[in-house]
Amino acid sequence: MQHFNEKILRQKKRRRKLFLWRAAICLCILSLLAAAVEGTTAVMKGMASSQAASSRPVSSVPPASSRASSQLAASSSAAPSSSQASSEPQSSSTSPSQAEPDPEPAPEGWFSNALFIGDSRTEGLRNYDGLPGATYYAVKGLMVNTVYTKDAIRENGTKKTVMQAQKNHPFGKIYLMLGVNELGWVSMKIFVSDYEKIVSDLKKDHPDARIYLQGIFPVSAKKSASTFYKNEKIAVYNQEIKKIAERQKVTYLDTAGVVSTNGVLPDEASNDGVHLNSEYCAKWCDYLKTHTE
Repeated sequence: MQHFNEKILRQKKRRRKLFLWRAAICLCILSLLAAAVEGTTAVMKGMASSQAASSRPVSSVPPASSRASSQLAASSSAAPSSSQASSEPQSSSTSPSQAEPDPEPAPEGWFSNALFIGDSRTEGLRNYDGLPGATYYAVKGLMVNTVYTKDAIRENGTKKTVMQAQKNHPFGKIYLMLGVNELGWVSMKIFVSDYEKIVSDLKKDHPDARIYLQGIFPVSAKKSASTFYKNEKIAVYNQEIKKIAERQKVTYLDTAGVVSTNGVLPDEASNDGVHLNSEYCAKWCDYLKTHTE
């Protein structure tokens, strides 16, 4: 009897082990089936995404290299060439006080109460003496900052800065040409800021005066190629001066375009590629006499 009971127990244990073994096999099979189903689903989703992507229109955004080329071309077209800077007309939206005046002969005595502020190029205009009665605060090497700091104007036995001296006279017209000596400056923003301060102060000191901002003359091709006097930079500076004229509501004069050809000073216009000879000073004078607003 005892032997029979032990046999029964062994059979129960064997059946239990068989059941557990079969259950484990079933669980493994179910796991494998679930993984297979999941993989199939992922593959089908991927195929669907690929089909959707292929059916969408191709993006119009160019690759990085193409965008860089496009941006370079855009910046090149946006930056004015020297010829564009010298000949570009004023926008029709500017007010008459901002736009370049129409050619009209100056009345007699027009320059008798006019002040010319400038560097050695304006010294050349003074030496040419083609504008009767004009006053010149023309100083070699003068810049937009040294008009406030350089004691270069002698009056009543003392030397004063340009901005100190100009306050003492009731000028009716003020002609300003500065910028060629500043072409080597690291920051154009400083030039623009200082230039605009000059214009602001001139308006404050002479509220009834007409103020004219003259475009900077370009230099010869040889000078532009061999020094910091770059005609491309002069063209950019002139665009900034024109913007100052618009903001300050004063007159911009395209003097650069009068003496240049395609944004370059002709070789015959100057002995050194920078300063005008008498023939081209005459062109400058004639332009000033016929653009008086």
